[in-house]
Amino acid sequence: MTRRFRCHSPEDDAWSWYETGDDDRPLREAVFAGALRVPTLPEPLSEPLSEPLSDRGTDADGTPRGAAVAASRDQLRVAREEFGPLGVQLYEAVYGVMTPGPVVAPGDAEPVTEEEFERAWARAVFHRHFTRYDSGPLPQGTRVTGTVSVLPWGPGLTGLFVALDALDVPAFVDMAWLPRDPGDWPPVGTVAEFEVTTIRFDLRPEYTGLQVRLRPTAVPPSGEPWPRPARP
Repeated sequence: MTRRFRCHSPEDDAWSWYETGDDDRPLREAVFAGALRVPTLPEPLSEPLSEPLSDRGTDADGTPRGAAVAASRDQLRVAREEFGPLGVQLYEAVYGVMTPGPVVAPGDAEPVTEEEFERAWARAVFHRHFTRYDSGPLPQGTRVTGTVSVLPWGPGLTGLFVALDALDVPAFVDMAWLPRDPGDWPPVGTVAEFEVTTIRFDLRPEYTGLQVRLRPTAVPPSGEPWPRPARP
């Protein structure tokens, strides 16, 4: 039987929301921690991601909290099956680490409805997509070297893909980070230095994907070649 409940941890000022199965292990887990701010969208999109303070999804006692965990057992399994240990490390960096064993509901745990849990879960996932993470193999801000591998839509459209030197994982540069003039886009084979901006998973049953999002650390003036990174 599926159970859904939430409980408060006073020592770290966190509200944990659990959806558990017959073995009492979490199927999904969302944790909102007082130490984390509710994230905002990156510029130029600056709308806050928080809901009104009365929303039980994030503010069970009227205090806004950011999500520390928004993890699913099924998603973690798919990440492991499709992308191996690296996929697990990247998933946990983005969505947090689930409670590994059965969860014993404390006496003051509050049952929640499926609707309440879904609202909290959706908000937690949204928070994690816009919360900076500093752990895992590719913390945000990490500088990596890669080679432009393909421009599927041609110069000036959508973006381009990069083959990373250090890791065998798909990497993408959005056109927002590239020169406006398509003639200044780096051609296939260009070696350059990039910065990790985020990691995106798509773990739907009908489609599974993992993508590292990058931006170049330096863009040359119009008409000049792209700078090659210094090799150690």
